[in-house]
Amino acid sequence: MKMKNCKIASKLILVSMLSVSVLLCACQEEEAQKSSFGKVDPMEDGDILINSANVGDDETEESAEEPEEAVTGGGSMKTSINLDVDRPNPEVRRMVGLCDAINMTCVELQKAYTSEDSEFVWHCIHLYVAESTDKDMGFTRVGGVIDADPAIINDVMYAMFGKLRQMPQLPETAMESAEGVPHIEISNGLKYRFSEGDRGLTEPQLRRATMYSDGSMETEVALIDSESGDEVVSFIYTMRTNTRDTTSSALFPYEITGARPADGLTSDKMSGTPFLVTVMQIYGYDSYDRDDPRYNQVDEVLYFNSFQEHVPGMDELNSRISHEILEYANQPEEEGKWHRICSYPVTTDRYVQIAATVASYPNDGIDPDIFCYNYDKSKRRAMDINDALKTCEMTSGELSDVIRSLTEKKLQQGSVNEAEYDGFIAKADGTFDVFYTVTVDEGDGETGKLVAYNSGTKDIRIVFEEGDVIPADECDDLKPVLTHGRKE
Repeated sequence: MKMKNCKIASKLILVSMLSVSVLLCACQEEEAQKSSFGKVDPMEDGDILINSANVGDDETEESAEEPEEAVTGGGSMKTSINLDVDRPNPEVRRMVGLCDAINMTCVELQKAYTSEDSEFVWHCIHLYVAESTDKDMGFTRVGGVIDADPAIINDVMYAMFGKLRQMPQLPETAMESAEGVPHIEISNGLKYRFSEGDRGLTEPQLRRATMYSDGSMETEVALIDSESGDEVVSFIYTMRTNTRDTTSSALFPYEITGARPADGLTSDKMSGTPFLVTVMQIYGYDSYDRDDPRYNQVDEVLYFNSFQEHVPGMDELNSRISHEILEYANQPEEEGKWHRICSYPVTTDRYVQIAATVASYPNDGIDPDIFCYNYDKSKRRAMDINDALKTCEMTSGELSDVIRSLTEKKLQQGSVNEAEYDGFIAKADGTFDVFYTVTVDEGDGETGKLVAYNSGTKDIRIVFEEGDVIPADECDDLKPVLTHGRKE
């Protein structure tokens, strides 16, 4: 059973989120049809949703403001009420526990929500049992295992998978041992026995709960990093009134019938679109005294991660990062020296990118080297210099000549002997910043300067003299924050 920390920092983990290779479920998104009165409920075709007031624990559907009636052209009209997510009633909280286990399973198994995969079904049950603190379930925890009554597990399973026709057999993967203890087995007392686990630093967050007049419900439940509050995934779950146990003593008032992504972030992850994760984040000021040269050392290394394995182009980019950045970070420095590796993550609607600067100190004022890694989400591939040249509408030789000319004009002293291409970053406005290292002959020697040519303004800036590599407001807001060594 995998219930692991989805946050990675200060150490190298070739991540699989929550494994840590987070390959989330590819639940299919259901787009609600529009009508002149609202959206058609995807759970019941033809029913029209009319939103009403928020309702908390101490409010009821009857006490909420009555919605306006609408002519639906023959379809039945269904009203909706938004429940108070800060004070959910016990029935809603119990369903959130089920949704949370499904979220984690989608992430860990890299599979879609489905009732047709026995491994997925039983993994959901396992995670729910391991995390449940609900005394009504009657689970018994002794010696690292949890015993559960078969009738209760039956109720849990059908509440999680409302469309399940019959309980699936335990798959072989569920009965495999972890440190000598099977994940799931049948005890001598004819109860289900589950191994315990650790979910890591994640927790569920109920973001929305909508109750409909026909007794169905829809909830948005996110899996978030409990330290940073960042979203791992978020799904909208559709539920209907429990059809198997209609008694007033039913453990679960609803049964889940489907799930779909709640936002673009989850949608992208589910489709396998790479995203950025921190695999090394170490600052000298956390380990050394101020008078130690290593106090100024910085190690910020990012990798591309995906909810799918072997995404075209992603492995290639990570291989480059390993060779160009990570190997350098792991090399011991000579006494009295230190290095700084600063990363700048830039994600736009179309691109996922990293710019990383690398330098050893003392270095006589030489500008850091820069490495750029770019992924095109729409074309699902890694990018190279040809993408930059196409945007700039120039050949490599033409762009190099332009860079030299603009640099000489800006510096107004010395001559530029060389202009060497380093990489590029696509900006949110559609323009590219293309980085070149220019070698300037100033008469008494040569110096190297990093310049950035913008395809929109058709001008350059001298990096480090005219702003940072990437402006702070254009960088992703990762958690923990990448400080680039600025302790304040």
